[in-house]
Amino acid sequence: MGNQKILVVDDNEEIRNILHILLESEGYTIIEAPDGETALELVDDSIDLIILDIMMPGISGLDVCKRVRENYQMPILFLTAKGTDSDKSLGLLIGADDYLAKPFSHSELTARVKSMLRRYYVYKGKESTAEDYFFVYDIFKVAKDRNEVYMTDSDGSSTSIDLSELEYQILKLLIESPGRIFPAQLIYESIWNEPYFYSSNATIMVHIRNLRTKIEDDPSKPTHLLTVWGKGYKLQ
Repeated sequence: MGNQKILVVDDNEEIRNILHILLESEGYTIIEAPDGETALELVDDSIDLIILDIMMPGISGLDVCKRVRENYQMPILFLTAKGTDSDKSLGLLIGADDYLAKPFSHSELTARVKSMLRRYYVYKGKESTAEDYFFVYDIFKVAKDRNEVYMTDSDGSSTSIDLSELEYQILKLLIESPGRIFPAQLIYESIWNEPYFYSSNATIMVHIRNLRTKIEDDPSKPTHLLTVWGKGYKLQ
């Protein structure tokens, strides 16, 4: 995968130093930003992962995340003292991929970072060929090895859909077995590669909701990605 570059954004210099030392020891290249404005100046296609604090002077981490998502799809990990379920849901809604509350264990942080980078690199784009596509179902065409999804329009033409890596992985998982009901636990453990806890269900719900806004004509009345109450989700 090469020497991945991580952007650490936190107004606390001590936290930045800890993260720098910890992640550099794992072989990553670390660049730092003490505030949101500096972070936005540093973000480019060379960044493989962003670790982002929420509560910062000036531009907040939430605003940084929203602005990054306008142009980039690298994974974003919120690392912050704001650890309530509502804070987590808000962060995921605006485009973050994961959330880790302070204080955090070094082992958990490095595990999250490795998992997010692994997913990002597995599904990162390559040159397109016809053989890249191995799932075509109904109006969807999903590339097998990277985040590339198309929907067939009413006139027969195809429109590209811009999905986050996690949204892509959820759709890809469901399209492998159309009509099969996938419990939340199976989705979480298959995609996040972590043990499922009850609180994990909120994470899945947020990403399902975001995915529906991109593939459904009316996300409030989905016809493709359905909820089977008490059981899970399926692609109709």
